[in-house]
Amino acid sequence: MSEDFPLQNLLAGRLRAGVIVYRGVAPRPGASLRERIAAETTALRAAAAGAPAPGFELARRLYRSFGVDPTKHRPSSEALWRRLRDRGDFPAVNPAVDLTNLLSLRYQVCYGLYDLDRLQPPLAIDLGREGDAYQGIRKDVLNLAGRIVVRDSQGAFGNPSADSLRASVSASSRGILQVLFFHPQDPRQREIVSASASAFAEFFFAAECRSFIT
Repeated sequence: MSEDFPLQNLLAGRLRAGVIVYRGVAPRPGASLRERIAAETTALRAAAAGAPAPGFELARRLYRSFGVDPTKHRPSSEALWRRLRDRGDFPAVNPAVDLTNLLSLRYQVCYGLYDLDRLQPPLAIDLGREGDAYQGIRKDVLNLAGRIVVRDSQGAFGNPSADSLRASVSASSRGILQVLFFHPQDPRQREIVSASASAFAEFFFAAECRSFIT
């Protein structure tokens, strides 16, 4: 946990989390995010073969280490990749969500994205308990017992497969939390957290940005 931000990783040793906190967020005028997404997704789809890219295996290993079958509950990064490969479709939601989805595809890592103003500290990454559930974004209620969750004082609001409607980021969100879910043996953790914050700065102003790995 960073002394500057109240998020504790209760699964330390089994999972590593990259945490990036942005406050005072606003889009940069003239930033060509749509063009960047179009170029990168075209290249990613052209490079796609029948099987998922090797980097997704770390996310699958993370799921299996918690007894979760990654073919039944897909890591969000792999689900995005399969949607792009099979349907040529990249979901357009709003700029912060779209950029985060692009980063998830680029680095083959699961990202959670949350509106800070909708959360009530303290926050923790934990194992889902019996009864943990939430309304997903454009999905049914998700039951999270035994699965990785991010929770606040009101309950679970995030998971590396699908985030909650309650904490979802909109185009008007000004405080944003990104959580990157890493297998503890992933050697790219610091590199990806740093690159993610830099990519965000390319397309958004932020009065404050801080990051840490827990």
